[in-house]
Amino acid sequence: MRLSTTWSLIGVVGIVALAWGWSVGHEPVPARPIDLTTPVPATWYANLPLDPVAATNAYLARIPGEMRERGERYSDTRMLTFDLRVLSLVLATIVLCATRMASHARELAERVLSRRAFVDTAVALQYFIALFLLSLPVEIYATFLRPHRFGFSEQSFSAWIGDSLVNWGVFTAFYLVGVLVIYSVIRKRPTRWVPWAVGIYLVLRATFTLLSPNVIEPLTNTYRPLADGPQKAQILALAHANGINDVAVVTGDASRQSRLLNAHASGIGDAARISVDDNTLQRTSDPMLRAVVGHEIGHFVMNHDAQSIITDTLIMSIGFALIALGTQLVVRRLGARWQMAGTDDIASLPIFWGLFLLWGFVSLPASNAVSRSFEHQADLYGLNASQAPLGLAEFMIHDADNVRLRPTSLEYALFYTHPSDAERVATAMQWRAAKAQLPPL
Repeated sequence: MRLSTTWSLIGVVGIVALAWGWSVGHEPVPARPIDLTTPVPATWYANLPLDPVAATNAYLARIPGEMRERGERYSDTRMLTFDLRVLSLVLATIVLCATRMASHARELAERVLSRRAFVDTAVALQYFIALFLLSLPVEIYATFLRPHRFGFSEQSFSAWIGDSLVNWGVFTAFYLVGVLVIYSVIRKRPTRWVPWAVGIYLVLRATFTLLSPNVIEPLTNTYRPLADGPQKAQILALAHANGINDVAVVTGDASRQSRLLNAHASGIGDAARISVDDNTLQRTSDPMLRAVVGHEIGHFVMNHDAQSIITDTLIMSIGFALIALGTQLVVRRLGARWQMAGTDDIASLPIFWGLFLLWGFVSLPASNAVSRSFEHQADLYGLNASQAPLGLAEFMIHDADNVRLRPTSLEYALFYTHPSDAERVATAMQWRAAKAQLPPL
């Protein structure tokens, strides 16, 4: 199939996806009350059982059946989304290989470009654009349609596609650098390129983390210093009490994308900062805010971002070994049919990158297990820092309509980067019970 015909088909997929997105973007977004939990009087907290199991059950009982049912239905769509993303990747890879898109793009680039690096760049860029367009229908469903139909977001489709293009551009810049350098190494060390690929991944992963707070994140959100007031005072006091005197604490306009509550820590060293979403500032009590900020301070103090770089690289080192083997086997068997001269030919990129992304799905249980461990550590640090177990428990039940309180083992492995809401409430109540056993100071 000619390259122009392949691009015509890819363009049709993209246009149809955009038209669908514009259409569903005009659907009304369901209302979502600020607080769906069962309200309780102040005496409820005073009479909360000290037994952690009973206290946990008391908190979970405040999640109404309608709220739980929404969380169940939304969780069901997560598995569908996962299946669609894997299927989309496999189909896109088959289509791009069968149409010889990359080999035709390489032949065209070689006619007008003299240097191999420029040829590789032209082919890789076309491939990433094609993959974006072919994946667009699934991503519209996954990250635009689902949150809107459940009332978790009211962002317009034009704003969503704008953010998606910005994020795609940022990631593609890193992907291009990685692909170009790795293919250069493969040509020089065809049997020993995996350790080099791991090193390249480490450098790019660290660079992304360093640039995130001040360069990447502001591309899709506006961050401002917290306004003077009681919230800023208690956040700074909490930071100072934990030996943090110079970390930036800012608020971002996450409400333009989501109605859910959140905060996050990003960056390393002097570039690190703690960001509290405007939703969180507007809709949380003081104990809830202290618990959330204490959690993020825990990430900062324990250098979880830096540790994540190492753990992600270790997981990816296994992935690159499998990718090398898989690419070699597929190219050896089908390379001639798809006009791929070898694993060092940029035309093999759909196979290489398809396996790279597939490893991302396969390795989710491992990466999520590491993430959950970090999040549990941050919860414990935050409880010790904030002394607000009721705040953490209250925070966890407020957005319980977007998760399954007790996920299946498969869901837990694939989708839960944090412990479940029920687990985190239990952690808060266990800390509270243990703290009560300590003698007064």
